[in-house]
Amino acid sequence: MKIRKATLQDADGILNLISVYAEVGQMLFRSREDVCAHIQDFLIAEKDGQIVGACGLSFGPGKLVEVRSLAVLPDYYRQGIGTDLVNACITQATLAECDRIFVLTYAVPVFEKLGFRIIGMDQLPDKVWKDCQGCRKQDHCDETAMIRDLVQIAGPTNEDAPVAEANDTVLPVR
Repeated sequence: MKIRKATLQDADGILNLISVYAEVGQMLFRSREDVCAHIQDFLIAEKDGQIVGACGLSFGPGKLVEVRSLAVLPDYYRQGIGTDLVNACITQATLAECDRIFVLTYAVPVFEKLGFRIIGMDQLPDKVWKDCQGCRKQDHCDETAMIRDLVQIAGPTNEDAPVAEANDTVLPVR
């Protein structure tokens, strides 16, 4: 399995994953237009040429970033794919020099194992809630807000170091 940045060709596969969870109220629905407009923010897990997982990052106010639309096909549960996707998001957020990463989730134990801690919803900035305006659970959200501080890592000091093209980036998987 490999984790890589999504391309426009992956949009339908990402939509299919999101739909599995949006139809049962466990994730916000996203339109094809929205996925395509934010395709550069998605990572996908690919196994034998099939998209088996996806996750997005949403860069918010300041140096705060959100993990969103984390989905794994049910046939691939408990194989570490969700963990690998979140770890890749953490790496991306760290490289983008974000200070904190948060998630609204039902999978509290998964995120606790990855260093996230529970916070009150009121601790998140108001701008974070723009996506919630269309949610049917807007007034009675039952997700848990979790956050993790990010440790900054030193970037390359060699200005001549090669830079990978965004669509060719394969992120490390355990």
